[in-house]
Amino acid sequence: MPKVGEQVAKGEKRLTPPQQKFLDNYIHKDMTQTAAAREAGYKNANVSAVQLLNNPKVKERMEEMRQELEAKYGVSITKSVRDMQRLRDEAWQEGNFGAAIKAEELRLKVTGLMVARSHVTHEHVDNLSREQIVEQLQEFMDRAKNRMIDVTPAENPTEPEQNPITNYNQEAVEQS
Repeated sequence: MPKVGEQVAKGEKRLTPPQQKFLDNYIHKDMTQTAAAREAGYKNANVSAVQLLNNPKVKERMEEMRQELEAKYGVSITKSVRDMQRLRDEAWQEGNFGAAIKAEELRLKVTGLMVARSHVTHEHVDNLSREQIVEQLQEFMDRAKNRMIDVTPAENPTEPEQNPITNYNQEAVEQS
């Protein structure tokens, strides 16, 4: 797929400058899809963002951009998800439940299983009981399990690692 400004073979299409700006915002500036569309100049940002992400040419270019980033920085979604799971488990074992919940939330966002929405809350993890924290973390894990898609490349098939949540005594917490 030719980038904006590159020569195009006859009959081949390239992205428009607003489409490329949308992808630059979305991929490189870590914006939400709506914010990226708004910043790229689209009037109805919510609708435009969905349409852009469903456009085959935009999807193709987005995948190219992600591959470029993976090659440049040695980062992949699979590695990030694995690392966030490890951080979640370590935080849980240390009794740092707020960090464990945040790591699980970020893990779900990386995989696209949880949409980044801005919510104003006045409740802090410090005000929750241990049972409420376990319940909230279990809810995140259940959501992930129900929505998880195996993204492991076909040439290196491995089973995703699932670590149970443990309490202070290192006993597995019952999962519903």
